[in-house]
Amino acid sequence: MRGTLRKLSLALIAALAFSGAVSTESCAADGAPVRFGARVTWIAAETMVVSTDDGLAVSVDLSQVAQDEYQRLAAGAYVIVTGALGGGRILATSIEALEP
Repeated sequence: MRGTLRKLSLALIAALAFSGAVSTESCAADGAPVRFGARVTWIAAETMVVSTDDGLAVSVDLSQVAQDEYQRLAAGAYVIVTGALGGGRILATSIEALEP
């Protein structure tokens, strides 16, 4: 099951990169670095799910992000997520809200 989840995660990142939704840049987290824009679907504790413009739902681990970067976000807000692929999700290092 873990291997299948990892393959699915890698396929997701490949699809995002191919679609132009993700660009690579260096980051502190382990794994393949990612940066992409998406709309917030929901946030609970240290997990956020976002939807890309292509309709892909992506789970984001917020445990490495300062709470003030995401505490005021609501469903529908457009954000730029920076982080790395790891553990079947994106390990975010930064969340930038593009709408007030």
